[in-house]
Amino acid sequence: MKLKYISTMILAFVFFAVATNNSFAAKSSYSQSITANPLGLAFGLLNATYEQQLSPNNSFTVSGYYFSITDWNAYGIGGSYRWYIDLFKTRQKPIEGFSVGPKAGFSFWGWDGITGIYDDGMTITIGGEALYKWVWDGFALEVGINLDFPVIKPKGLSGLTPFGLVAAVGYAW
Repeated sequence: MKLKYISTMILAFVFFAVATNNSFAAKSSYSQSITANPLGLAFGLLNATYEQQLSPNNSFTVSGYYFSITDWNAYGIGGSYRWYIDLFKTRQKPIEGFSVGPKAGFSFWGWDGITGIYDDGMTITIGGEALYKWVWDGFALEVGINLDFPVIKPKGLSGLTPFGLVAAVGYAW
């Protein structure tokens, strides 16, 4: 009886160890994420970003966003290419840790103010980003800075600053 009890406990321990190890291994490497930047709402920006890993150190992103600055409103899309650099020697996993890369965006702007003052138009921006991303059991937190310089913008559009802060939350899988 004692041997049966001990063997059942050992079997249960082995099963628990294997199950825990497999679930940890499944959650320790992520290849995709989706995040949103609630900090941008304070500045009239609503955006979401999808990220897809391309290699152990690279990924690309696709973003959709909505701007509302004074009497201007815009819808846009953008993208970036990220290089994950193990700058702090943390042996990071894919799409986690410190990343840098170029970015570009395309927006359609509309003027809601007094008719005839400004025309609707488009904006094309280029720039870069430097971010750090943490992932805990699928929950993603991303902080960093963006630099966006307008190459083309509608006449009269002001209030676009090249410097932006990122504090995005989301999910990775």
